[in-house]
Amino acid sequence: MRYVAKIAIRGGLCLLSLTPVAAFADERISIVRGDCAAGVHLVARGASLGDVLKRLAETLGFQLHLMGPGDSVVDVDISRQAPELIAKLSPIDNLIVTQARDPRCPGRNRVVKVWLWSKGNQSPPPSTAAPPPLRQMSEAEKQQTRENDNMYRKAHGMPTLAD
Repeated sequence: MRYVAKIAIRGGLCLLSLTPVAAFADERISIVRGDCAAGVHLVARGASLGDVLKRLAETLGFQLHLMGPGDSVVDVDISRQAPELIAKLSPIDNLIVTQARDPRCPGRNRVVKVWLWSKGNQSPPPSTAAPPPLRQMSEAEKQQTRENDNMYRKAHGMPTLAD
């Protein structure tokens, strides 16, 4: 009985070692946060944009909002200041980067928030399609829009709007 159990365990371990496993994002993404002059050095090899942004958010301490799949593949070896680096990650994706002054590095900005929006359907809509009907925004939606606008304005050093 013990002999059968040993064979079963060895067989199971052997199967696990032969099973193809996706490479972990940690193995494909390397981030080194340099000093104020050097910025950030990012090496990503075949990693999804969403994974790269998640790792950058953890390393640099910014909020990340994935509003759609980050299915673009990132293959870079780049050193830049964080806001510029993120903006250059994918020219075909809809990325919004919010910045603020970096207290650690005078005269430089840090990343506060990043939004990745879904690319959606890239093909133009058929000319015969009717536009969707308009609807009124609820008071909660209006308030949220005002708050988002004020956050954007504050992050960019602009005066906020009165409610």
